[in-house]
Amino acid sequence: MNLTAFDEINVRICPGDERITVEERRGDIVSVKLISPGDLIDVFRASAEAKQFFDTGFLPENCLSVKIYDHKKDLAIWHPALYADITYQKTLYEHFPLPRLVFSFGYTPEGKTISYRLAVIADKTPTPKTKLYEYPFSNVYSHTGICIGAANSMPIHKSLRTLATLPNYILSLPNNDHMFNPKYNKLGLGYRELLDHLRDKPPEYYYEKVLVPRNGTLQDFIDNKIR
Repeated sequence: MNLTAFDEINVRICPGDERITVEERRGDIVSVKLISPGDLIDVFRASAEAKQFFDTGFLPENCLSVKIYDHKKDLAIWHPALYADITYQKTLYEHFPLPRLVFSFGYTPEGKTISYRLAVIADKTPTPKTKLYEYPFSNVYSHTGICIGAANSMPIHKSLRTLATLPNYILSLPNNDHMFNPKYNKLGLGYRELLDHLRDKPPEYYYEKVLVPRNGTLQDFIDNKIR
């Protein structure tokens, strides 16, 4: 029953009677009907239910997933660009080839980003079942969390749309040997050796010679189930 469709509704309840009289008025037209107590409860319950929806606003380019909580939003963004300028210690590697990456992070009402994570994915077009590889470089934990470093300040984003720039910003941060492990590349190379070896290779070379498969899917990464 749509309660807003009437100008006035009168409900008469007679104690001991299993029927309830409902008088509905719309303009000069009055209708009367009998309903059960259960019907009346259903009407009030339907009227009281709040119809909630969430407006995310304009999402960043290549956004794969948004999870909305009371205090933050969690986003997963696919980073299809296969080259970036990266720095290892004091050496700049311009237009360096990269495997296919997906980033995840939280976004707070104040415009801050938190809880950064990164995964290497298999497919050129990601799906929930896309397989994962180990990240072959440094500053990423085995559970996919990124160590940003206390010395690096992260930008404030006033809208979700501008978060599309965050993956490139993270990739531009200086790298060191923290959490680098040669077992995460099939060549078994040290970090400097690996970078020098890859700098003139095409991105597909990672999938042919470098990347080590790991358990889990892209959906597991989005759900933060990689441990």
